[in-house]
Amino acid sequence: MRRVQLIFILSLLTNVGIGQNYIDLAKFDYAFSSANSFDTGFVTTRLQEINGDFTLPIKVNDQFAILTGSTLETTNASFDPTRETESVTGLTLKLGTNIKHTDRWSGTYMLLPKISSDFKKIANRDFQIGGVVLMKYKKTDHFNYNFGVYVNDELFGPFLVPIFGFYYLNPSEKFEAKVLLPLSVDLNYSLTKSFRFGLNFKGQIRSYNLNTPIGTEQDRYLARSTNDVYTYFQYGMKSGIHVQLGAGHSFGRSYRIYNEGVTFGIPLFNFGDNRAQLNTDFSDGWIFKIAAFYRLKLKA
Repeated sequence: MRRVQLIFILSLLTNVGIGQNYIDLAKFDYAFSSANSFDTGFVTTRLQEINGDFTLPIKVNDQFAILTGSTLETTNASFDPTRETESVTGLTLKLGTNIKHTDRWSGTYMLLPKISSDFKKIANRDFQIGGVVLMKYKKTDHFNYNFGVYVNDELFGPFLVPIFGFYYLNPSEKFEAKVLLPLSVDLNYSLTKSFRFGLNFKGQIRSYNLNTPIGTEQDRYLARSTNDVYTYFQYGMKSGIHVQLGAGHSFGRSYRIYNEGVTFGIPLFNFGDNRAQLNTDFSDGWIFKIAAFYRLKLKA
């Protein structure tokens, strides 16, 4: 039987298949933003986020690979000045394939079932189903293009995200650019063999079912929209373990509670949006982050 081998695939929707000569098998990060004030009153809330990503890709042959893994996202905050601190969690299973169509073209095709909820109980509304198709065109050994589409059945309605990006590594391998718009941008520069300095953008839209009603309200959900920019220092050890410390700021973030949906959603716009917001927004704020991951270098 053919020996099972690891192949390249990075965490979905942030660094999927964009051409690096390494794979991050396991990643974990913790971020917090303190003293975020609400739009009304003097109440503040502390925001905490924990993220984990695990990847297990399996090479079947030179043209075909099975992609598996999971992601975990947990957010903890008070989402209204009248509410206690609450937690919402998204747990996603990654099931898909990577196919090398030609020497220059390859495609990643992924199914993304998930539970997205406050986990106070598990019901039908806690389950969502999505998927992604991402094509890669290899221009040179140091540069490639990426484009595709992500779709998900969010609690507010069908949501579609067109994706376009590129990956570039300069010949000296000191400067690296990973761009996957509108989801993520990572620009980093090697100061030494062990230290890197980087600038990162991360944008996300998620929805979580809230199983506890307020009064007579039913079918409540939290719609989370974030746009975070931060700089970081990264230290890599010979063992493959890397540690990252970062600081930055959020822009236009929102954690809004609704019990109505929209007709159709894309980034920055929702069609048929007549929803009434059920909570109060809190401000943008500074973000501090610590991350650790295990990176496996791949042979050229």
